[in-house]
Amino acid sequence: MKTFVFETTIDALVRVRAADEDSARKVIPTVLGAPGTADIRIANESIGVGLGIEAVIDDVKFNAAPDMVLLEVNSQRVKRRRR
Repeated sequence: MKTFVFETTIDALVRVRAADEDSARKVIPTVLGAPGTADIRIANESIGVGLGIEAVIDDVKFNAAPDMVLLEVNSQRVKRRRR
């Protein structure tokens, strides 16, 4: 088999309960980390058995963008700050 490497942009909406905005921002990268070996193994099993596709996922890496935008606090929309 050949090895292919792809890069794609992923947007995520992450809802966080925290004492303050700074704490909420700090915790976000922890949920956007790469999946573990078990997650990749399960995905590979699903691809082979369920979809009949001849491909195997070797690795996945996610990078959290440092420019997170705050949208809501306690279900209230937040006005965007000017940069």
